[in-house]
Amino acid sequence: MPEKTNKDLRQLNLIAYLLNHRFPVTWEEIRLKVPGYQPVGGVDEKSILRKFERDKEELRAHGIPIDTVPIDSEVLMGYRLDRSRFYLPRFAFTEEEIRALVIAVRRLAGMKGFRMAREARSVLRKLVFDSPPDSDADGRVAFFYSGYNVSATLETIYEALLHRKKLKMTYYSLHRDEVTKREVYPYGLVQKNGGWYMVGQCLLRGELRQFRLERIKSLQMNRDQIESPEYEVPKDFSLKAHMGQEPWDYSTSRPTSVEVKMSRVKYQQARTRWSERPDVEFPSGRKNEVVIKVRDEPAFCRWVLAQQGDVEILAPRRLRREMLALIRRLMSAYKEGEVKAG
Repeated sequence: MPEKTNKDLRQLNLIAYLLNHRFPVTWEEIRLKVPGYQPVGGVDEKSILRKFERDKEELRAHGIPIDTVPIDSEVLMGYRLDRSRFYLPRFAFTEEEIRALVIAVRRLAGMKGFRMAREARSVLRKLVFDSPPDSDADGRVAFFYSGYNVSATLETIYEALLHRKKLKMTYYSLHRDEVTKREVYPYGLVQKNGGWYMVGQCLLRGELRQFRLERIKSLQMNRDQIESPEYEVPKDFSLKAHMGQEPWDYSTSRPTSVEVKMSRVKYQQARTRWSERPDVEFPSGRKNEVVIKVRDEPAFCRWVLAQQGDVEILAPRRLRREMLALIRRLMSAYKEGEVKAG
């Protein structure tokens, strides 16, 4: 493969890696995680670092805003890609303009024989707003961004959001390890951590829940009297608030105080991300330790496991034992898979 192609791919990998991290990452993390910066064929690490520095400066020269920022009291430095300067600015519409756009584009999408109906529906999906309850834009409904390849599940949820209709689905719960039938009033869609989530009122559980779309096995919208809404989105509902919640927040269980110890970089990231949360404490005098109020313990254990050793549960001892049991089950399942594959 030509050197230029190698460099282009390496730089694209670097951009993608930085975009996927909201907080600064160290050179050590980049060297280990980004393809193209690992030692190959006896190349020494100083040469690899020089390659990274050249890539960084070239990208900056092309307008890619890679910033060098302190992570740990100006001793440990990290790199961050400023998304606000990387992406093109969003269009800002007035409330009247939004209403006019939604009404006009919806009519185009509903015209029989209109060859660009699919494109019109795509435009609707890209109008992200939360209109007033009495507006002509179908009331308070959460729209979402999407690309060209939209799944049937997203299409169905989108239509249910527009018409405020009930959804029936079969859903796999990772926590309970079971598939259940659910009826949901959808309130909105968010994309975070690489996946789509539907937020809505679960009639089975009688409370607000969040559902990961890839775990929905089947989905059907109630099409009876399509123009008659079945529910109203509560006025105090905030989709933005759900974007900031963590996996262990989605439960009505009584919270447990969990003490964890983090790596230095992860601790700095946690202080930046959770400094405003009342249910997270950073005790003074306890190096890199955090106390978190956890409602969904299994979800928290899975999150800790995903941190690849950067987070360790210290207390309660019961949850620490459950964490070790989860690791053993995963190792056992992995070994069984190896035996079957062999």
